[in-house]
Amino acid sequence: MGKILYLMIILIMACNNQSPEKLWNDAKLFRSDNKMKECVINLESIIKEYPQHDFAAKAQFQKAEIYLNDMKDFDSAIEEFRRVIIQYPDHNAAKNSLFMIAYVYNNYLNAYSHAIENYNLFMTKYPDDELMPSVQYELDGLLEVESIIDSLNSFVL
Repeated sequence: MGKILYLMIILIMACNNQSPEKLWNDAKLFRSDNKMKECVINLESIIKEYPQHDFAAKAQFQKAEIYLNDMKDFDSAIEEFRRVIIQYPDHNAAKNSLFMIAYVYNNYLNAYSHAIENYNLFMTKYPDDELMPSVQYELDGLLEVESIIDSLNSFVL
């Protein structure tokens, strides 16, 4: 435990006074080396030290992707994607985060009503976006599932 705390302190100190570009590039290297703690520390440094920089939104999105893809912590991934939307609503990462929230609900958590709600919100906010065919494809599949569930429920009732 002492070694981990010492390593984290050293990494935080090393991150101080680094450019957002350097922190970003180091975070990418840490992730490719499967050093997730170090990666997240760098991403957090970007978010906290350079909150208005373009890399801050990307760093927040990257944290969400780490929770989703590397840690398989789907609830935390959704929470991190929501932070992107709240903190960086005009950044392209916010749009991608909204899509990912719906995608996680649909494909990982089987929370279909939440998925439909978020896909519909995406369609309302970004009607001309390049992700619309993917949104429509996901919604079409969800509507089929919803129809099957409704049919099964009619037998049970």
